[in-house]
Amino acid sequence: MDMTDIRELVVTADRELFTEHDVTTLDRNFSPDYVEHSPLVANGLQGLRDLVAGAPNMRHDVARVLVDEANGLVALHGSYPGLDPDELYVGFDIYRVADGKIVEHWDGLVTETPPNESGHTQLDGPTEVDRSANTETNRALVKEVWNTFLHSQDYQSMIGFARPDGTFTQHSGDIGDGVTNMIKFLENLKQDNGALTYDTLHRTVADGNFVLTHSEGSIGGERHSFCELWRIENGYLVELWDAIAPVLPDNELAHSYGAFTSTEL
Repeated sequence: MDMTDIRELVVTADRELFTEHDVTTLDRNFSPDYVEHSPLVANGLQGLRDLVAGAPNMRHDVARVLVDEANGLVALHGSYPGLDPDELYVGFDIYRVADGKIVEHWDGLVTETPPNESGHTQLDGPTEVDRSANTETNRALVKEVWNTFLHSQDYQSMIGFARPDGTFTQHSGDIGDGVTNMIKFLENLKQDNGALTYDTLHRTVADGNFVLTHSEGSIGGERHSFCELWRIENGYLVELWDAIAPVLPDNELAHSYGAFTSTEL
């Protein structure tokens, strides 16, 4: 399948299942051996059937779609009105496609927060992928950023990864725009023994000028999932969306496949 086919498969199946509640899409578009990694859902197709049955008012409002043809991955960035009667969940879904079927899924969802001090929400901003941008160059850049800025906690390194004037658009609810605000926020957390500790980069989903990283780590010793979506312009990081949430140990999840690892070995 090419990029267009993979995109259409996932977008259609996701809409039919979570917005239209048409569970027959599971037979048409999902593998019988589908593997679920979401901490919120039991494994397999039955887990999805149960999720949809238990949330009759749910829909999935998708803001961004990334297609990583090289890895057979599609990432959706959006919100889930109706998934929970009391909270709006926002974040990322990552699907793996093989042999024309959806075979595997991971997610990173958090509850909605108010706009940050710069007025940005968790979902606003550019949505269109610039496919004239070099996907693999941008993937390599973001991997370097992950290793240096996040994993090694060299926060000052972001000065070299961002625009020379320090402008940077931030969608985290806790941080305003600008590189200096991001650096100060992370350094303060580190000083207070609440540093974001990134242990493993499990996968990237890269498409033109967007790269999503899906990582495992901890905050204050508590296991967390980290999803960060970076936008790149002319070799500089210019914008960030994220979804950072605690995750139970794998042996306490509703399934046996873990929250991060892949069955594709």
